[in-house]
Amino acid sequence: MKQLGLVLLAFSIFSYAQGTQQSSAGQQKPLDGHRGHDIAVSNTPTPDDMYCSGFLTTQRVSEAHTVIGGQGSPDQSHFGGETDRVFIFGGSDLKPGDRLQIVRHVRNPNQYERYAGERAAVKQVGEPYFERGYVRVREVQKNVAIAVPELSCGDIVPGDLAVPMVEREKPVFHPVTLDRFAVPNGKVTGRIVMANEFDSSVGSTQKVYLNIGEDKGLKVGDYLRVTRTYEYSNRELESGLSAKATDMEDTMYSKPKIPKERLKELPRLTLGDIIVLHVHPRSATAMILTALEEIRVGDGVELIDAGGAPESAAPATPPRN
Repeated sequence: MKQLGLVLLAFSIFSYAQGTQQSSAGQQKPLDGHRGHDIAVSNTPTPDDMYCSGFLTTQRVSEAHTVIGGQGSPDQSHFGGETDRVFIFGGSDLKPGDRLQIVRHVRNPNQYERYAGERAAVKQVGEPYFERGYVRVREVQKNVAIAVPELSCGDIVPGDLAVPMVEREKPVFHPVTLDRFAVPNGKVTGRIVMANEFDSSVGSTQKVYLNIGEDKGLKVGDYLRVTRTYEYSNRELESGLSAKATDMEDTMYSKPKIPKERLKELPRLTLGDIIVLHVHPRSATAMILTALEEIRVGDGVELIDAGGAPESAAPATPPRN
């Protein structure tokens, strides 16, 4: 019996060791990225950052090529998978191997303004377009191109536009020190007028659209701090509600009150920093790098000194399958 017990004990220890090794091996498996790639730390934006960020532009976006369906039509109306085939109308001038970026001309169905004058601010800097990824033409039949998705930012649907793929200059990240109460530096200032996917509040890695661009000398790789003044917070519909509340102790002789004209004297708050990904005539698309707190559409931005940042790298060449 003693020998049998020892045998069972040894077998249990062996089984436990095997299970531990298998578990450890499983934990060492590489994590998956958006398309099965290993997650890696990089000092430059990813292809998703560069080609899924969207933009505002005053320039005309060609509608010569449009998505009309795909291999699974009419039962399938959303495309973007690696095995999907997308049909693009107006493809007589295309050839196998051509790359096309899929963009969508959009409008916000929610008419509520997140900050005063939002619709006018967006209209002033251009029309909004969301980017859905890019495809490669595999075959052309008469006036229809058959393409396969190579980068998917979201579903591609009939009516989306297909425009020639243009490789973008890729900026390089570098450390930036943020002063929580930085005083204005006299450089170019602007505002976050809109965010990708019509988000109201954004954080790190999310994309925003500025109301300054080539017209103000902005370029790829520029860094800007995101700011908010107490005066701005007090006059906004939502954030200003707190200013209307009674803020006093029961034992105080009189109610404290800060005159509105004195709000300009309060320190400006730094919320984070952003890097410019691509620039348009009156706007720029930027990615939030650091968010010290919630950043909202309508917040201000100010160009900051890069402090010896490296030059922008070569164009962000899309990965080839």
